[in-house]
Amino acid sequence: MSSIASAPAVTPPDRLGVLFEELAELAGQRNAIDGRVVEIVSEIDREELCGATGARSVAALVAWKLGVSSGNAHTITTVASRLAEFPRCAQDMREGRLSLDQVGVIAARAPGGSDGHYAELARSATVNQLRTAVALEPRP
Repeated sequence: MSSIASAPAVTPPDRLGVLFEELAELAGQRNAIDGRVVEIVSEIDREELCGATGARSVAALVAWKLGVSSGNAHTITTVASRLAEFPRCAQDMREGRLSLDQVGVIAARAPGGSDGHYAELARSATVNQLRTAVALEPRP
């Protein structure tokens, strides 16, 4: 009898554990890729290279070149425009720990000077929890 035939069946919880590990690995890779995409978009914006393309805005250029929705392109350009203000969040995204959606919420609404706070919070918060936290932040 082959070893496969005699091996005990994999239990659903074990299979789920394997699948969750693979999802975590893929999510980390995706986050790192998104981190690099944001850096490239930041350079395009900073160097004012968009005008040479005929696109009406950096977000329109991103949507066109990446084949993403206008909402996703807006998130990318929002993060790109605030990279200097959120270096820890950006670094965590490049290293695969934070997602574009997480950093996008922070970049869209968090005040300057809050990078460390939100980098720490985002490591254990969902996107919806971050939205709530940023919305509750006192405004000057």
